[in-house]
Amino acid sequence: MKKYLYTLCTAALLGLATSCVDSFDATNQNPNKLYLDEIDIQKIFPGTIYKSLDVLSEMNYNYYAYMARYVVSWTSPQSSDNVGDRFYNFYKKVLGDVAIMEQKYDRDTNGNYWAILTTWKAYLYSVLTGTWGPIPLDSACKETYGNVYYYNSEAEAYMQILRWLDQAVETFDPNGTKMLKDPFYPSAGGDSDIEKWRKFANTLRLDVAIRMMNMKKSPEAISMAREQIEKALNENNRNYLFSSNSDNAAGRYGTDPNADVSLYYNRILKEFDLGTKLETEIGGLTYPAMNEYFFCYMRSYKDPRLSKYAQTSRINESGDYRAVVRDSLWSVAEQKYIQVSYRIPFLPRFELKQTPTGWIVGKDEHNNNLQSLYSTASVSIEGYTYALIHRDFIKQDATVKLLTWADVNFMLSEIQLRKDEWGLNVALPQSAEQYYYNGISASMNEYGVTSGVSEYIERNGIKWNTNGLGCRDYRAFYKADINGKGGYKNNLEQVWKQRYIADYFNGFAGWTLERRTRVMQYPPIFYNGTPNNYGTYGANQFDPVPERLQYPTDERNWNMNYYREACRMLQSTSLVPRSDGNYNDNFFTPLGIGGPYNQEGLYERWKGGQLMYNNEMVAHWYGDTIEEFVENVLEDYPEYASLQGEERLAASIKWVRIEDNK
Repeated sequence: MKKYLYTLCTAALLGLATSCVDSFDATNQNPNKLYLDEIDIQKIFPGTIYKSLDVLSEMNYNYYAYMARYVVSWTSPQSSDNVGDRFYNFYKKVLGDVAIMEQKYDRDTNGNYWAILTTWKAYLYSVLTGTWGPIPLDSACKETYGNVYYYNSEAEAYMQILRWLDQAVETFDPNGTKMLKDPFYPSAGGDSDIEKWRKFANTLRLDVAIRMMNMKKSPEAISMAREQIEKALNENNRNYLFSSNSDNAAGRYGTDPNADVSLYYNRILKEFDLGTKLETEIGGLTYPAMNEYFFCYMRSYKDPRLSKYAQTSRINESGDYRAVVRDSLWSVAEQKYIQVSYRIPFLPRFELKQTPTGWIVGKDEHNNNLQSLYSTASVSIEGYTYALIHRDFIKQDATVKLLTWADVNFMLSEIQLRKDEWGLNVALPQSAEQYYYNGISASMNEYGVTSGVSEYIERNGIKWNTNGLGCRDYRAFYKADINGKGGYKNNLEQVWKQRYIADYFNGFAGWTLERRTRVMQYPPIFYNGTPNNYGTYGANQFDPVPERLQYPTDERNWNMNYYREACRMLQSTSLVPRSDGNYNDNFFTPLGIGGPYNQEGLYERWKGGQLMYNNEMVAHWYGDTIEEFVENVLEDYPEYASLQGEERLAASIKWVRIEDNK
């Protein structure tokens, strides 16, 4: 039962502390009380980091990565869901640790310890308020009258986070006391790398402040955000931004299956590695695969990160599970189009519903067999091996990204473009264009990508101040265009889309960026079965992507008055308030950080129409001509270099000529 945050936090800490420190003196001390001299950050904080990664990974797997449209898996958040412990776990598993350590390590006597704890809690609270809006902050993990706790508004929470980070940046001292074995930012010798911690604090300050610049109903928040952006970027503090990927805020799990492996491994990969579940079966839906809309950007611009983000379809002794594409290619030698089929290494997982309610399948003059998935697209699927998320994201010692060097560069590019709009007094040494390219390079470097980068940044839509025409998803609901040519708003589209791509599988970052900018403008979520209980357009079998999560139902049971006040603050801060007759704890109410949003226009746009299956996102995989196929197939299958012509294609991708199109 989640009756009191104070009770939860304290109970969790008592359990942790007694397992991490020497036993109490039974004669002189109460065994049920935690004494300050028993608190040791060296022993407690590593567990705090590990539990934080679990809490964040749980949220990413169940909500964030799906709502960012990075992946498709079994999950489909709906307004009828009860988030339950996923809300409370931030407090009872992690913030409680921080709260009790703060009782011992204050700013005046333990500056570095205090600043580390403050930076960490600032990040966690930034995720909490970025997910729910108003949250318990000032009253959290404290004994309160009547054992109920009040909420801070979204603006109050963000402003407090900025105060903490401002103080942390000023407090960090490389010559001060350090943790001997830092679990997050260890130096070469294992102790705390204080400069990296300071860079995290200052970079997070910049990220949070940029979010807040949308909060038009909270002018005091915008004023503080503007002040903190300028402070984060002054001549001195610019040195305390991430300057390489070694600075990235990213926690790493361990390799002991009984102690510290990733939640993703235990929840997803373990069953597949043991062979108790196969990704080629329906049960493989628990294994996240790349979303079709995101995949359109990978394919349209030949993004060299695709193989780092997703796994190729399986080929082994049990069969070849690569999708088969039927295509029409030009033969330079024969001067005509040839109908062929071949297999491709990646296929994204589609979103359901295949034919949404209110839509009909159009007719294709070339194919009358129109009623099955991908049928008119001439793509057949054998098994269920889609472009599964790369193992590096979910392996035992997976890394959980929070904030990166690429993010820094894209933020600086955005600031250069918007400093006049925002009234900022900043003088950055590089142009928006240069920071944009720096961000792409940082992302490529993060994943060890070297081949194809120079070609990528020269393509239309990727090259600065150019437009790029992208491919469509299989229902032609979405087209991955990039409109970068023109004024600064077009340049911003390039910056934001590249940041979104660079943050793949960091679902909170991607979801937050889209809510703040509305740059991706993906289609709504169509339902395959029962509509949302009280979704905006549940009766029409689709809804917008959630703007936030709802509070646990236990808040109504145990903290009703403050719960109602939280919902009131939520609606009053939003630029698009949405009352729903359910305490106004609305799934689709944009937070204060949300950008302009016409939800009502979604209904008219998506209530029905005619769709036409197509294969743009997989067609012409290795080029537009047979001759290009012969050459380019070696990028994926260099082992067939000794073969020539269509013999090479037959051996590598099971190439078959179907008929001549004369």
